[in-house]
Amino acid sequence: MKLNSETYKKGAIHSSFFSVLAKGVAFVQHLLIAYYFGANTGTDLYFYLFNLVILIGGMIQTIATSILIPQSMLLRHSVSAKAEMKYLNAFMYSFISLILLFILLVSLAGDRVPELITNFPSEDIEKYIHIYYASLWLMLLMATNLYLTEILVSFKFFSLPLVCNLLLNGGIILALLLFKETIGVTSMIYGSCIASAINSIILIILMKRKLQWKFLLTDFSAISHQWKSITGLAFNQGVVIFASTFPMYLLSYYQPGVITIINYAQKFIQAPLAWIQQFAAVLQIKLNNLKGDGKEHEIYQSASRIAVRLFLLTLFTSLVIFLLRGFIAETLFGLGKMPAEAATKLSYLIGLLTFSMPFTAMSLAYMKVFFTQGYIRQYVAIMLFVNAVSCIMYAISIFYWQENGYAFVYILIEMLTTLIIWLYLQKRLKRKVYY
Repeated sequence: MKLNSETYKKGAIHSSFFSVLAKGVAFVQHLLIAYYFGANTGTDLYFYLFNLVILIGGMIQTIATSILIPQSMLLRHSVSAKAEMKYLNAFMYSFISLILLFILLVSLAGDRVPELITNFPSEDIEKYIHIYYASLWLMLLMATNLYLTEILVSFKFFSLPLVCNLLLNGGIILALLLFKETIGVTSMIYGSCIASAINSIILIILMKRKLQWKFLLTDFSAISHQWKSITGLAFNQGVVIFASTFPMYLLSYYQPGVITIINYAQKFIQAPLAWIQQFAAVLQIKLNNLKGDGKEHEIYQSASRIAVRLFLLTLFTSLVIFLLRGFIAETLFGLGKMPAEAATKLSYLIGLLTFSMPFTAMSLAYMKVFFTQGYIRQYVAIMLFVNAVSCIMYAISIFYWQENGYAFVYILIEMLTTLIIWLYLQKRLKRKVYY
């Protein structure tokens, strides 16, 4: 397959196609996991650590999209391509060094670390310890890949993140089918590592050939003046990681398989959002260019039009999923080793969580305005508040209602986030009109 830079319209179309394909493969992956492994402690630990790795990689991705890429595009157009390479390479080598140091320290600490970051019984952790150690290297590969894809997206390779995701899910499926009988659940984390390593090689070759990227060019002073913004956003993302992992930590104390069931429900709900995320990525590049062209008045208008359309489209999708929740849980997921009780819980959770989707889609579009306009401090403050509230609500709701309490709070938090972001942008817009 030949990969080239794309126009915005072409990028959106290609992204939508690859999104459907990638999420289709991911959906098959989860069906296979449910069929061969069901929902148990092993799958709980796998999803717990895999999702934690995704969140850490997402922190690097968020820093890139909100701070580094807008600045690098300015360097590309106003200074030189080499200045951009030095700038982006410096940050890449910085976070790779930090991750390698972290891997070294936790490896020296031994098996005590997974007992601290999870709430699983020690005998279960010992049984699946290979998943933990493999996830450490997956974290390095995932963070690097997400960072490199964001660089390529800024050069209008809009479909590339989904192609990488497709290869990752394909690798997991292949490893599951080949080694499910010999190493069980651990096969999936090994498949993730191998697929991610292949992705890294492909991305590096693509950057060298298509962009003539020089990986040896570095200038750490180029990012020194932005360390305050970077560390502030990293702290905020750290809070996001904690707030996202905290409810899973609490739920791991309860019945085995609960985290797996929630993951099945969330991944199914997130499938329709995949192509929306790609539209949002294209929107981000468009807004950055509007900013560079001095068309400030069009930034909010473009984002607002997209936000409303996405809300209405995903609301309709949510209603369809709600009506089909029984078929989805019992017929699609309820085969093989999936217990009947787990399938019933899954049906209920899909019916609830699907109504978070319209608010997630709307906030995705509006948040791009924050990144384009440089409202990083305000974004950090909003998310700190929302995540602090979510932790309190999760602690109470999970204690009383377990997974059902988690689902209700999840929807409320998405609604609260969207409302606060919209109100803040309305306030900023009124200020610009009056002044």
